[in-house]
Amino acid sequence: MQLFSMVFWLLRRRLRHSWLLLAVTSFGILASVTIMATGALYSRALGEAGLRHSVASFDPEVHDVQIIAQNRPLGRTDYLALERLNDEASNERLAEMLRGTERFGRTQANLSLLTTPTSSVLGAPSGRPFFLTGFQEHSTLIKGRWPESRGAQAGEDDDIEVVLGSETSRKLSYLVGDRIFLAPRRGMSDRIAFNVVGVADPIDASEEYWMGAPNHFDLIPVGESVVAPIFLNEEDFFQGIGARYPTLVGDFGFFLFLDSGYLTAGNAQHVKQQVQGLETDLNKVYPRTLVLSRLGLTVEEFDKALTLAKIPLYLYLSLVVVVVLYFLALITGTLGRSQAEEAGQLRSRGASVLQVSGVLALAEAGVAVLAM
Repeated sequence: MQLFSMVFWLLRRRLRHSWLLLAVTSFGILASVTIMATGALYSRALGEAGLRHSVASFDPEVHDVQIIAQNRPLGRTDYLALERLNDEASNERLAEMLRGTERFGRTQANLSLLTTPTSSVLGAPSGRPFFLTGFQEHSTLIKGRWPESRGAQAGEDDDIEVVLGSETSRKLSYLVGDRIFLAPRRGMSDRIAFNVVGVADPIDASEEYWMGAPNHFDLIPVGESVVAPIFLNEEDFFQGIGARYPTLVGDFGFFLFLDSGYLTAGNAQHVKQQVQGLETDLNKVYPRTLVLSRLGLTVEEFDKALTLAKIPLYLYLSLVVVVVLYFLALITGTLGRSQAEEAGQLRSRGASVLQVSGVLALAEAGVAVLAM
């Protein structure tokens, strides 16, 4: 109690005799703390705004994830195992920002598309049957109707109903009601018969659903030939092609639509690592699986730009704080010299050097704590 009484006595004495110096000191401490705190807040705001700008500079589908498992058997058994692994890995890695998923499957682009079963395969375009979930909801029919699944009990001679893109139909002159044939093996007489029941176009070619490439409605040039995308139901893809020709291979894939609003400057690196980890998880079981997304590159570019933006900010704050601290040191020296009288009075009453220093330090610390 005697110690605190002494400290209060010193504070009252200092406020009476050195209130101006104490006010300047308090303001200097307050300014230094405020500037450093403002710098931290501004740096955080700069990071968040910079990340929002980096993400908004690209179309949403650029930061979504495309997964492509290449050269997989077209049988349903292998596909179901792949789908199960993808669901588990994507939900574990990206569940908090995953908005939706679409699935697709397609044959390789080397199957000849014929007008009649006996047409020559030389010079014929290639056909690429595919299924894509949500295709009907994001497309509009120009002519005809959507295909109906033949069912698991359909015979091998039953035609598979398909839909062509408007440009594919126009360029190859395949109209609604025409029969076309796919040669699954070169040099063999086997043919897969398709019945064109509809012609379609995308409702909005720039929609995020198409992942920036609505290439299901027009011929795709491949070398000196072209490939015609042919849409059919998922059940017909597996039963009409995969079950009949188990040696055929193709690609299966998934579109993972991500919520970029989940990204912050604090979790951007973690999300980038999770996308990379997703590719690792899939390739452990299915080698040559591609995970395509610009998200990781955008985060790297953002980190580099943020670091460059912070350098002048920290240099400016350092200069200001150093100047403030310099003048605080000068004022503190003046205050120290003004304490000689109090120190002399305490020493004359038998106080040790340590006790005098402690009492004076506590008195000045009270001012500093209040300022901070």
